[in-house]
Amino acid sequence: MHIRKQTVSRLMLAGALTALVAFSPSLASAEGLTLKVFGGSALNKLAPRQTPDVQKAIQDKVIAGFLAAHPEVKAVEWDAQGPQANDVQRVMTARLAGQEMDLLSCSAYYTNGAYVRRGVLRPITKEIEAFSANLDPAAVGAFTIRGEVYGVPITTMSTSAIFYNKKAFADLGIPVPPSYEDLKAAAPKLAAAGMIPLLHQGSNTPMWPMWYFETYAQASGDPIGRTTAILDGTAKFNDADGVAAFELIKQWVDDGILSKDSLAVDQDGMRSAFAGGKSAMYYGGTWEIPSLQEGVKNFEWGAFAFPKMPGTPGEPKHGGGADNGMCLSATIAPEKVDAALAFMAYLTKPDVATLYLEPEQPLAASVKGVPVVEAEYAKQLRASAFPNTVKFLDWIWPSEVATAVSSSIAGVVGGQLTPQQAADAVQAAFDDLVAQGNWPPAD
Repeated sequence: MHIRKQTVSRLMLAGALTALVAFSPSLASAEGLTLKVFGGSALNKLAPRQTPDVQKAIQDKVIAGFLAAHPEVKAVEWDAQGPQANDVQRVMTARLAGQEMDLLSCSAYYTNGAYVRRGVLRPITKEIEAFSANLDPAAVGAFTIRGEVYGVPITTMSTSAIFYNKKAFADLGIPVPPSYEDLKAAAPKLAAAGMIPLLHQGSNTPMWPMWYFETYAQASGDPIGRTTAILDGTAKFNDADGVAAFELIKQWVDDGILSKDSLAVDQDGMRSAFAGGKSAMYYGGTWEIPSLQEGVKNFEWGAFAFPKMPGTPGEPKHGGGADNGMCLSATIAPEKVDAALAFMAYLTKPDVATLYLEPEQPLAASVKGVPVVEAEYAKQLRASAFPNTVKFLDWIWPSEVATAVSSSIAGVVGGQLTPQQAADAVQAAFDDLVAQGNWPPAD
């Protein structure tokens, strides 16, 4: 909404402006400092999963509180709209057009995969030290690239886990949380009881790399560092640890835990088989929980972290992290930097973060002190999975590598590829990308 001068007296206009700014803090003032927040999609808002009216009310309340605490800032204008698929295009188009952007509200995925590489953001490692104690370290890790922090996480957090049928496990005396050896021993018992031990949404190929995230972490001991080295050309996807990652996935199949039937199952089929008691387990992210709550009616379900596999040098690390953050634009005017950092700091205050995160019913939150779901499965995941959560590797990989990993895992699970052939195929895809001049990507 914009106020234009008409024939109203200055006194009346001033009064109207005061009343309207109090009601809607996003209104720009003709004078004073205005912070401009830009988001590439409609998801780059506070409380994005709420209805538009509720979301706007929450965001307006947060901004109003900031303006009251920082009178040097007259307005905060938040422009985030459009579908997520157009996120990068919208940001880059606005930047090329010279649109003023002081802060970017952006996902960790695009921060890692596009914005830092293209020079859209500036590092804020030192600048956030004064309030970094408010933040979960794993959440900050999602916005950390090559040792520099580029965003303040302001979001719920996800992790990866295995969801299981508590009744089936109890009936068969399967320990919880199970070791890998426990799952191997349980597989024939589950099969004898007429259940598929573990079914994956294998025809939904983009979900296969999650298995590699887990096994490569254990095979390498440092999945982020090793992946960075590969992309820098000082290591390879078909080094020994890369081959071992595929061998570990194959082990789940050879030991009778992960069903080959997964190759023909999509997301709905996986969920339906579990809810119907046909499969005892499936692996996925915490975004599965709403579906579980709605679809599972005849038994209680639980969750446990992907287990440590025998003989692996690395500890379990699970893909996930903070989804959204607030970043400092590389083009911000120097006179606005302090105010922008103050806005970031304000968003990390526990009472403020509670306003925009509690409605999302978080299992875990990027800001400490925000109320979280207290269900037993949530407590279990906070104790086991969240402390060992690292960023998804496909936030770092070029998309061609993600596609090659998906195809290679499917080949290993189906028996068409050996682990060595699978790793070679991924490296070949990356080598081709380099040979074509598409990696490293142009800024």
